[in-house]
Amino acid sequence: MDTADAELRCSESSVDAEALVSGSYMLVPHGFAAGNRIQVWVGGHDVASVGRLWLRSEPLVPQSAEIPSDVSGCRDVPLQLEPQAQGLRYTLVTIPTAPGCHYRLSLWQSQNGEQRKLAEADCRGRPNSLASAFNVWYGTCFYRNVDHGALEEAFSALPESARPDVSFLGGDQVYLDTAFSNTGFTFTPGFSTRNFSPLALRSDGAIRRLLNKIFAREYRETWGGGLSKLLRSGNHYFLAGDHEFWNDYPNPPGFLPVLWSSRVRRIWDDCARQLFNAYQLPHGRGANQFDIGEELSFFVLDTRLQRGRGRDSNFTDPATLQQLEDWLQGLKAPGVLVLPAPLLTRWQFRAGGIGRALRVTLGFGDHSLADTGQYQALVRALNACRQDMLILAGDVHFSRLAEFELNGKQVVEVVSSPLSCLPSAAAVPEQKPGFFPDRPTDDIRAKVNYLEAGSTRSTLHVKSGSELGKSVSNNNFVTLGFTRADNGICVHIQCWNVSARNEDGTPAVDWESRHVLLHRRQAETRCDTGVTAVQVSI
Repeated sequence: MDTADAELRCSESSVDAEALVSGSYMLVPHGFAAGNRIQVWVGGHDVASVGRLWLRSEPLVPQSAEIPSDVSGCRDVPLQLEPQAQGLRYTLVTIPTAPGCHYRLSLWQSQNGEQRKLAEADCRGRPNSLASAFNVWYGTCFYRNVDHGALEEAFSALPESARPDVSFLGGDQVYLDTAFSNTGFTFTPGFSTRNFSPLALRSDGAIRRLLNKIFAREYRETWGGGLSKLLRSGNHYFLAGDHEFWNDYPNPPGFLPVLWSSRVRRIWDDCARQLFNAYQLPHGRGANQFDIGEELSFFVLDTRLQRGRGRDSNFTDPATLQQLEDWLQGLKAPGVLVLPAPLLTRWQFRAGGIGRALRVTLGFGDHSLADTGQYQALVRALNACRQDMLILAGDVHFSRLAEFELNGKQVVEVVSSPLSCLPSAAAVPEQKPGFFPDRPTDDIRAKVNYLEAGSTRSTLHVKSGSELGKSVSNNNFVTLGFTRADNGICVHIQCWNVSARNEDGTPAVDWESRHVLLHRRQAETRCDTGVTAVQVSI
C-alpha cells in the first residue's frame, strides 16, 4: 500500500485522551509538497518492534468553515518505518491539506491490543495568498551542550502573532566534529585530546562503528532535546552547515589532525551524510521552491552538500545553479532566497589579503560564499533579476539587517546566528563589506547600508564569574511576518534574544524593523525614446 495516498477513516476505538507521548518517536512536518500537500517525517529512535503505526491528521477549523471535502475531516494514514540509519527507523509521507488550514498531527501505535499516542505536531497548509499573515522563522548554529533548554523556553514563549508557519534551519543543527572531540579530555569545547586521535590506524569497520555511535547520539539528543519543541511546530526546511560534517567541510580542517587522513575523512563523510539524509534530507533535494499564491516566492538553496574542496570550487551542482538562475529570471513577484551563509561577505582571496587567504587555505579559517567559483554567477543572476529580493542567511555567529539597491530593485539581507553559541567560535556583528559584491563581478557595484545589528554581552571567567572584557553576540533567532500592503509586501522582522525575557515572559526583542517593503515590479517596457524603464506595481 502507498502510505502517501492511503486514506482511512479515523479509528472509532476508545482511546485514552491522556495517552502518553513516547520520547522515542518524533513527528516533524518537513515542508510543502506539490498539490497542496505537506511532507511529514516520522522517526523512531532505537526502536525494534513498532507494531501497527498510523499518522492521524485533524484540521483545526471552526465547523462553519468551508474547506474542500477531501481534506475536511480527520484521517488516518498507515505507516511503516522501513528506511533505517544508525539508531533510527523513519519514513516520509505526504498528506493533503487545505490552503492555509491548521492541522494537528499525531502518531498512534496499536500493539498487544492497546492503542497509544506516541508523538504529536502541528502545521499549516500552504496558503494561496497573503490575505492573512505568513510567518517565517530562521535560525542557525545550535550547540546543544550550552543551551540548557533556553531555545525551547524562548520558542514556547513567542507571542501568537510571531508563531511560524515555516521554519528554516539554516545549518549547524548538530556539531558532529565537536561531538567527537568532546569524547576526549577537553580543553575547551571542540578542542580535546580526541583531535589528535590516531583514528587512521584503525580498520575501516572500527572507524565506522565508533563514528556511527557518536554521531547517532548527537542527532538523537539534539532532535529529541533542545530542538524538539521547534520541530513539532510548523513546517521545516533544513540546510547543511559545515558542522553537520566538520569545520569548513569539505576542506581538511587544519586544527583537527584526526581529519588530516583522507581515508578517515571519507568514512566520516559517509557516516555523517547518511544521518543528514535520514533526518534533514529524506526527500533528497538540495534545493526547494514554493510560492504563496502569486504574491511571494521562496527558494531554499543548500550551498554546502555539493561544495567542492579549495578555492573557487562549486557551491552546488550545475543543474541546481541553473534552477536558481531560472527562478530569479522568472520571478513575477518579490522573492525570498534562503541560504546557510550570507551573500554579503568578504572575498578572502583578494590581492593583498595574503594572511587571511593563507589561513583559509591551511584550514585555520572558513571559505566564505564569495570564495566559491559560482559566486559571481549568483551575483550576475541576482543583478539581472527584476523583482525585490529578501535574503535569509546565518552561520556567522551574529545577527544584522542590511540593504542595498541593485539594478533598480531593493535587496534586503537578514542574518541570524547563533541559536546556541559554540564558546570557541564567538563573534560580534560585522558591518562589512561596504559594497556589494566584495568580489569584483563585471561592473556591478552597490553601496550597502547596515540598518541593525545584534546586541552583545561580555564573556565571564568560568571560576570567578568576573567579566573578561571580550564581547560576544547574544544567542538569537529571527521571525518575519509577511503581509499585504497598499504598495507591496510589508515585512515585520524581529530578532529575538534567546536568553532575555520581558516582564510578561516573552523573549526580549534584540532588534526589529517594521519598515521593510518589498515591491512587485512590472517587466521592462520600451519608452518612446527607446530607453528601458522599469515600472513598479503599486
